[in-house]
Amino acid sequence: MAKEWTSGRLLATRAPLDVVPDDVRVTPPTAFPFRVRLRGPTASELSTRFDEARQWAARHQSAHGYQVESEARASRSLGTQTVPVAGVLDTYDAAVDLVGRRRDAAAFDALVEQTPARFRWYLAAHPLRVLDIGADWGGVLAVADWLRSHPNPQVYVRQVDLPGVHTKIVERHRQTIAALVDDGRPRTRMSTMRAFEAAYGFRSRPARVRFRALDSATAPVPGLVDVTVSVDELARLSPRVRRVVVVENEVSMLAFPQLAKGLVIWGAGNQAPELLGAIGWLRDVDVHYWGDIDTHGFAILDRMRAVLPNVASMLMDRATLLEHRDRWGREAEQARRDLKHLTDDEAQLYADLCADTWGSQVRLEQELIRFGVVTQAAARL
Repeated sequence: MAKEWTSGRLLATRAPLDVVPDDVRVTPPTAFPFRVRLRGPTASELSTRFDEARQWAARHQSAHGYQVESEARASRSLGTQTVPVAGVLDTYDAAVDLVGRRRDAAAFDALVEQTPARFRWYLAAHPLRVLDIGADWGGVLAVADWLRSHPNPQVYVRQVDLPGVHTKIVERHRQTIAALVDDGRPRTRMSTMRAFEAAYGFRSRPARVRFRALDSATAPVPGLVDVTVSVDELARLSPRVRRVVVVENEVSMLAFPQLAKGLVIWGAGNQAPELLGAIGWLRDVDVHYWGDIDTHGFAILDRMRAVLPNVASMLMDRATLLEHRDRWGREAEQARRDLKHLTDDEAQLYADLCADTWGSQVRLEQELIRFGVVTQAAARL
């Protein structure tokens, strides 16, 4: 009987099916009376473990909540014995009591009661998920209902002013909200809150970029050196810089040497290519990407060059790697894929890293490169 609960079939018994959207698979409900086969003692066990077998049979015969089906089994030493072979549950209530889920069942019934008919199909398709949502269910229903009547609202989720609704409910249950809005066929994968916001017409927090001016005479924001702005704001600037270095480590940005008409941008990981690709003026300046010498660093460089073809790498070469052998670390997991935008030298180094030419999953993080080497590289720019 426990499987009937964990599969959702038992709760599906209580989920009304008014209208089911196309392509939605509902959970088949448990049918009553429900027969559970009992694994009883074999003929051999009746003979060798008779007392245990008798106690087992007595427990089932005296159990409450279900009827017992028995059959006669012959034994050479004991003659014919009546052995329980199945338990029969006549009602949903008896089944719930047997699995010890009376409180959960009552909670689910309450959730069913508060669900409008147009959304009740979801109860039948995902009964355990609804039970898990629990107290948030009313808020989930409210947001889904509001979105159906307010497509493309162009407000922040924070501005949705509904009873019992706050941003955390939407963040936690965006998949369910999307399914309810689109009748079981969400328009995209809701892997992130930003994806949900884009799909349903909410405004998203603007992506932000932090940069540091390396030449006060050409600082994009006069008088300010270390600045954080939205990507849109950075794209609207018309800086007089000629050289831009993108780094992955914050301290590398803070410590980067002074550079005439220069700017250093903190890329902050995998988001850098997509964010910086939207900044048009970067195509008109010298852009250098300085990342870790590991497979992920080259994967980011590859994506960076896909959106900014003028990007050159900095300190991501074989000589720099071999010069810092005493500072190597190990990648937890390598990024192994076809990188189409690397130069021949970069591609060969990437292939050597994937092949473990110098050891298992070797990496050199940019902050471990000696600062004298960094200073020399900056001077060459």
